[in-house]
Amino acid sequence: MKVLISTDTSCLVNNDTFKKYEDISVFPLNVIIDGEEFIDGVTINQEELRVAMRSNKKIKTSTPPLGDVIDYYEKQFAKGYDYIIHFTISSKLSSMNELFTNVANENFAGKVTVIDSYGLSSTMLAQVFYAYDEAKKGAKVEDIVKGIEEIKNNNFIAFIPENLVALKNGGRISPSIVVIGNLLGIKPAINLADGELKKDTMIKSVRKAFMERIDNAISKFSPEEYDYTIIAFDPKEEVLNFIYDYAEKKLPENYLIKGIIPINVCAHCGPGTIGLTVSKKVNGKSLKEFI
Repeated sequence: MKVLISTDTSCLVNNDTFKKYEDISVFPLNVIIDGEEFIDGVTINQEELRVAMRSNKKIKTSTPPLGDVIDYYEKQFAKGYDYIIHFTISSKLSSMNELFTNVANENFAGKVTVIDSYGLSSTMLAQVFYAYDEAKKGAKVEDIVKGIEEIKNNNFIAFIPENLVALKNGGRISPSIVVIGNLLGIKPAINLADGELKKDTMIKSVRKAFMERIDNAISKFSPEEYDYTIIAFDPKEEVLNFIYDYAEKKLPENYLIKGIIPINVCAHCGPGTIGLTVSKKVNGKSLKEFI
């Protein structure tokens, strides 16, 4: 059986993540700026989104039209694939999983499995490459899916935004937190737990907060078994470099992965955001070997 591993752009760590992979397909998501739709990696890039957001333009995202998803699946099967395993960003962050699942069930029953990654960025990416690695070994679809279910909640994601504007506009944070944050000059550190964004603590120092999170993560997730990735969207250079340096001192040499925040996630967290993601290595291999 010829199996295609499919996903969307919410798992990207860099723009060339899947460039060399013939049997991985990526559905590009959108971002809407002042009512005009742009497609991730096609008609917009990180820099263009940064300029738009720094200019206080109205930013939002939306699910693609039903016909586009049907057309996407049909094009993949036309390439000779017998089965598709498709990964989506956490269903608690987006309706993408519901859309792709409904299309698969109604139009491609028995030929597509849609997996709710319960994650984003590198935690989602690790699942994609796990499925790819297993498919290349000839593993059965049901065994690949079972393996994903066993590992997908075994990770850590923390975000610290520069300010609360984008999170408030996207309805990702309550107005009361915004008021308190603005009055006291503090901001929330946000974790992704069980696929859902949850406020951790309110902080003043991004550097101190990241030092604490890196230390806590290392105490729970061995760098020999987990990948550590720092992802960012237009943060202050001196702050990002400080976090890079601190993480590199704490981790074994050449273990740290540096990446971008996916565009559809940037649209909700805003420029200046820095994130730490910790994901299980892919069958003992670092994501660095794949990307």
